[in-house]
Amino acid sequence: MSYAPSSWKATPVASAYELHVLKRLGCGWSRAGLDAVRAAGGIDTWLQHQLEPGSVPENALTQQVDSWFAVLTRTPAQKAASHNADTYRNWQYGLDLANWSTLRRMYTARPVLETMVDFWSNHLHVSTADEKVYVHHHDYHLTLREHALGRFEDLLVAAATHPAMLLYLDNFRSVRGAPNENQGRELLELHTVGAGAGYTEDMVKDSARLLSGHTVDWGGSYEGYYSTAAHTTGAVQVLDFSHPNASTDGRVACEAYLRHLARHPATAANVARRLAVRFVSDTPSAGLVAHLTEVFTSSGTDIRATLLALVAHPEFRASAGQKVSTPVDDLVATVRSLGVVARKPTRAHGAGSFPMHLNYFHQGLKLYSWPRPDGAPETNPEWSSGVRMLRAYRTHWNLAGGYYPKIDATYPSARSRVPASRLTFAQYVDHLSRSLLGRASTARMLKAACLATGCTPTTRITRTHAVASWQFPHVASVLLDSPEHLTR
Repeated sequence: MSYAPSSWKATPVASAYELHVLKRLGCGWSRAGLDAVRAAGGIDTWLQHQLEPGSVPENALTQQVDSWFAVLTRTPAQKAASHNADTYRNWQYGLDLANWSTLRRMYTARPVLETMVDFWSNHLHVSTADEKVYVHHHDYHLTLREHALGRFEDLLVAAATHPAMLLYLDNFRSVRGAPNENQGRELLELHTVGAGAGYTEDMVKDSARLLSGHTVDWGGSYEGYYSTAAHTTGAVQVLDFSHPNASTDGRVACEAYLRHLARHPATAANVARRLAVRFVSDTPSAGLVAHLTEVFTSSGTDIRATLLALVAHPEFRASAGQKVSTPVDDLVATVRSLGVVARKPTRAHGAGSFPMHLNYFHQGLKLYSWPRPDGAPETNPEWSSGVRMLRAYRTHWNLAGGYYPKIDATYPSARSRVPASRLTFAQYVDHLSRSLLGRASTARMLKAACLATGCTPTTRITRTHAVASWQFPHVASVLLDSPEHLTR
């Protein structure tokens, strides 16, 4: 495959808005992403298609990725047996989940869906650091995927009663008369109304009573089920929700409670702010949050409608380049930019196989491993340290050169990136900037590339030049290490 047209002038660039949307919602810039936008007739139509992901044919490689991690589809009992027998451990299932999710983001034709699955997996966080959740974690992410672009109230009901969440937040430990309060508290504080909503400790206890009965047969079948024997009955009051909660089968009362919380004004504001922080700014304006809150509420917690309102807001368009990519975001965007193609893994974890090593390779926080239930940070300072930047530079260097992970991946050759016609080094840098970043180069980029290679702007470049072989990573890293790539 050639990654260069016959002339550098033919290398397309995205408009500022196309580039912004692809980087913020589309898992990063790529030529394939731009082609999809333009084939759809522009950003607005493309986004409408993306919000109905079933209408967008998924590419073959993404479909293959699912088969590479067939162990994730084992039953909970099978996973527990392999862990207990020390043949496949809980941490391996967690790493497989992270690698599977990362690969899907790299190669999907439905990047908005993958982006929103990532968003909800952080808001409704279940950590792989917990030693129990591995038996249900993959199914939990399939559940998030099913509801990621639907209604938040349906998503909340499905997530809050899922066995993975019941294990992670200890609801499975509840017994009649002594419900465990952990999930009841986090449901209020993190997942819905927020700590400032005015609930009391007695309300936390009532929240736990309503959730009790949803449990997991830990140590037996490992399946989730409802136990009337574990449900604590008695009248409850949480904020403006009340219920007699008289039945030993509390599922109807629990669902009513969860749907009430999902539609609560404080939940709307909490979700709106979190969306604005993720997709617009660390400090979104009160006006933007209020607008998203109103749309979320009036639409009946419709995620698509809220996301469309966010993208249409002037603050979104004005926010290009204001968000720092996380290590996983950067890895995904870099692979999409360079056109690295994963192959079916032939090695186990830690043995240098590209698909199996991704969440070690970026040297940052492994996907889904944030140890607290509040989810990993969405703000810039946590991802802007000097150490983090140096690790990003090493990741870019290895991917640009095809150095590591080398096994089970195809890296485009540097020679394939040089246009057939002769061109100057300045033109070559501009071509690479267009190819890798989706934008024309700048004087700063050219100066840095000259310093990195010893070339001058007028040096003549052909496919036999050093920059088309061993010096290519020097040029590519200048571009990939830039703020233009590392910010969204």
